[in-house]
Amino acid sequence: MTSSPFPRKIGYDLSGTILALGPAVKNLKIGDEVFAIVPERCRGSIAEYCLSTSSTTALKPKSLSFTEAASLPCAGNAVVQAFERAEREMGESLKGKTVFVPAGLSGTGSLGVQVAKRVFGAGKVVTTLSPGKIGQIGKLVGEEVVDGMVDYTKGDVVGGVGRGEVDFMFDTVGCAVSALGVMRKGGVIVSIGGLPSGKDMKADRPEIVTWLVWMLNLVDWFYKTWIGRKGVRYSYLVGKGNADVLERMAKWVEDGKLRPVVGRTAKLGDIEEVRKGCQQIYDGKGGLGKFVIEVD
Repeated sequence: MTSSPFPRKIGYDLSGTILALGPAVKNLKIGDEVFAIVPERCRGSIAEYCLSTSSTTALKPKSLSFTEAASLPCAGNAVVQAFERAEREMGESLKGKTVFVPAGLSGTGSLGVQVAKRVFGAGKVVTTLSPGKIGQIGKLVGEEVVDGMVDYTKGDVVGGVGRGEVDFMFDTVGCAVSALGVMRKGGVIVSIGGLPSGKDMKADRPEIVTWLVWMLNLVDWFYKTWIGRKGVRYSYLVGKGNADVLERMAKWVEDGKLRPVVGRTAKLGDIEEVRKGCQQIYDGKGGLGKFVIEVD
């Protein structure tokens, strides 16, 4: 479907120290401690050295370790761009609104619930959790952040959240259709858990084959049409790295509005632990927050 030479480079998040700069870079200097989202052409941040661009790199929050800072860029960038899109789609602020963020202790969800309440001023934040995580969320993101928690293992997410109660769903797990009943008419869903449109995928990865572009466009059309019939606007977010968003997140961290949730870590040289961490992400079960691979 797409071409990628072996060995495939992986990783888009990073935090580290700048060792060299291109001549066009004016806003950063050698020795700066930064965090970044590397663009597709620079993919491969799970390494001792990697490349990034000044437009997707910012000074890391001083109060965070490199490990903590590395957990923020991709997930946090998606959160901010999704919430800003929701406000544009709604034509009004999310202040005082009801926001549903499934998987509130996932890497993205744990940031989403905090940004919803502390930055965008949501009146009510609801999430889904497994029974073992319900007692942990207050300690990890703040006791005042989440107003409602639903045990998704019991199956009735719509009943638990409330039918027609939600103004904005930030779909982190691909539940836009199954949990559609929670949405009020005129509400907005922004998803990172489903499939992008072929157009968006092609813009991000030009090498994608034509038949896959058509198939993804068809799936995206189905989602928008089906959900739209219920009076709800749906879109899939393909996040783009943005230094301005990273700078805002750094300020939120220093202001106490945002805290990273790092669950599991592994040293780059410990291949077995790296495999276990990656498998846990792939399985989508049991993990807390972000998995971070550390480089000595």
